[in-house]
Parts: sequence; C-alpha cells; structure tokens
Amino acid sequence: MPGKRQPQRGDAARAYSLGFELACAVAGFVLVGLWIDRHYSSGPWATLVCLFLGLIGGFYNLIRGASRLSSGKAEREPQPGAAARPEHDAGDGAGSADGRR
Repeated sequence: MPGKRQPQRGDAARAYSLGFELACAVAGFVLVGLWIDRHYSSGPWATLVCLFLGLIGGFYNLIRGASRLSSGKAEREPQPGAAARPEHDAGDGAGSADGRR
C-alpha cells in the first residue's frame, strides 16, 4: 500500500537474513551445477565449480551486509519506493531551463 510504512527490522533479523542469503546462494548454484552435470554428463565438475561460485558470491554478500550492519549504514539507506527528489534552486529566474544563462 502506498502510504503505509512497515516497521523497521531489528539487527538480529538483518543478521539472520544475511545467513539465509548465503545458504540460498550456495544451494541455488549447487542445483544449477547438478543440472549441468546431469544434462551434459560432465561428472562432478560443474557442481564443484558452481559450489565455489555460490560460496564466493554468498560470502561477498555476507561480508558486505555485515559491514553495513556494523557501521550502521543499514538504517540510513533510503526506503524502497521512496524517490529522491532533486533540490531545486529557485535563483532569480534569469537562467534557461537547463541551468545555463
């Protein structure tokens, strides 16, 4: 709903979501690797490559999110759907529409 604000999540909920994102990234990549291995009969190699890709991406997101959480930036991020409005300089009105005189 457009005008309704949702309550802020606590730090514990944000930390749990980071762990869940790691698990989902690894599981998703492993499933893709299993499909590739079965489809192309490539042995365990695609699963292993996708496992490492999932671990790398998952840990990247985990470290990035944990650093934001520890520095407090997670609370200062703009809400999704909240459009940032550019500041308008009223000036004297002598300039053109693109800001040049």
